[in-house]
Amino acid sequence: MSHVLIVGQKFSTLTEYLLAHGHTYTLLQDARKTKYPDKKFKHRVVTGFDDMTEVIGRVDRLKKRPDAVIATYENYILAAAKIADHLGLPGMPIDAAMRCTDKELMRQAFMKAPEKVSPAFKVVQSENDVREFATKHSFPLILKPANLAKSLLVTKNHSLEELVANYRKSVDLLESTYKKYASGRTPKLIIEEFLEGKVYSVDAFVDADGTPHVLKNIVDYQTGYDIGFDDNFHYSRILPSKLSDVDQRALLHCADIGARALGMKSSPAHIEIIMTANGPRIVEIGARNGGYRERMHQMANGIDITGAALATALGNTPDIESKKSDNVAVLELFPKKAGEYIGIENEDKLRNLSSLNYLSVKAKPGTFIGKSADGYKMAAVVILHNSNDEQFTKDLDFVTNNCHVQTK
Repeated sequence: MSHVLIVGQKFSTLTEYLLAHGHTYTLLQDARKTKYPDKKFKHRVVTGFDDMTEVIGRVDRLKKRPDAVIATYENYILAAAKIADHLGLPGMPIDAAMRCTDKELMRQAFMKAPEKVSPAFKVVQSENDVREFATKHSFPLILKPANLAKSLLVTKNHSLEELVANYRKSVDLLESTYKKYASGRTPKLIIEEFLEGKVYSVDAFVDADGTPHVLKNIVDYQTGYDIGFDDNFHYSRILPSKLSDVDQRALLHCADIGARALGMKSSPAHIEIIMTANGPRIVEIGARNGGYRERMHQMANGIDITGAALATALGNTPDIESKKSDNVAVLELFPKKAGEYIGIENEDKLRNLSSLNYLSVKAKPGTFIGKSADGYKMAAVVILHNSNDEQFTKDLDFVTNNCHVQTK
C-alpha cells in the first residue's frame, strides 16, 4: 500500500478514502490554516509555505518517504509540484504548475495552441490599462483576479463606467481577499473578452507522459447571470449533459488541447469551457479535481474520482469508465441582495424533497453575506440525486424557483 503526502490542507474525502483502502498519509499542513499548530497529530506536520526551503526540509525529515504527492486546493499546486520534483516522484512539471495557477501564464500558453481555445486578454496594472483594453474590444468585458478561485471578485461589465467602478472596487478589495483566500500569492488582475454562451466543465486525468484521459461525462453549468443575478458564481452543476453529441465531442477535443497546451503531467485537470457561436473556448484549467466531482461522478456515473486522482499521482493509468448515468445537481445558493442572513425560503420543503442528497447551510443567522463578486462565499450547498428523470427535474425546478437566500 502507498504512503501519500497531502500538501497544504486536509480534504476529508481523500483522507477517508486512503485509510479505507489501506493506504497511509501525511498531511503537510499550512501553518496559516492550522488552529493549533503546536499540537501533535499522528498524520500531520505543520509548516509555512512562504519559504520552499523550509517546506522541503520538512519533507526530508518525514519518518516515511511518500510514494505520491497530492494537492487538492489551488494554493498548493505549485508547492506540490516542487515537492514531487525534489523527491523524484510523478508530478506536475514546475513550469506547468505555474501556468495552471496563473491565468496570465495560462492564457499565454493557450495562445500557442494549434487551435483557438481562449479569449483575448490583458494583465491590468492600472486604470489606464482597463480603459485602453475597452477601446479595442466590445462590451461586455470580464475583470477577474489572475490567481483566485470560486469566482471571487469576478465581474461582468457592460459599460466603461461600470468597468472602471468595478476596477476601483476590486483594487480596494484585492489585498484583503487574497490575504483571506490565497495568502502568499501576489494579487493580480486581468481583463478579457466576455465569451457569449453556456458554461460547461470537463474532468480529466493527465498521465506521466502528458496524455489526457478525458471523462466523457460533461457537466452543465448555470451561472448567477443565467438565473437573473448580477453575479458570476456557479449556481448549478448538473449531470448528465444536455448538449448534443456533436457539441460534446467538440468540448472534449478542446479540453484535450488545453491540457496539452499547459504541459500538464501526473495530475487531475478541471477544465471550464464556454460553448460560443465560434466553438468552445476555455475559461480556465485547474490542476485538481473539480468542486464536488467526487460525489457527482460517483452518484451519476459510478466513477471513482478520488481513486483516479490517486492512480495518476502514483504514475498509473486511471479508470474513468462510466458505469451508469443518473441525474445529479449541485447548487450553490447566494443572496440576490447583500445583508444579514435570515434563512432559506421553503427550507422545510427543501429538506423533504425526494431527490435531496445533501444540504449544508454555511451562513449563520445574523451574519452578513453578499455576492461572490464582492468576495463572499455561498450561503448554502444543495445536492440532488435521482435516477428518475421526471422527479429530478421537478425537484430541481422547485429549488431554483422557491429556495432563495433571504437577507435583511
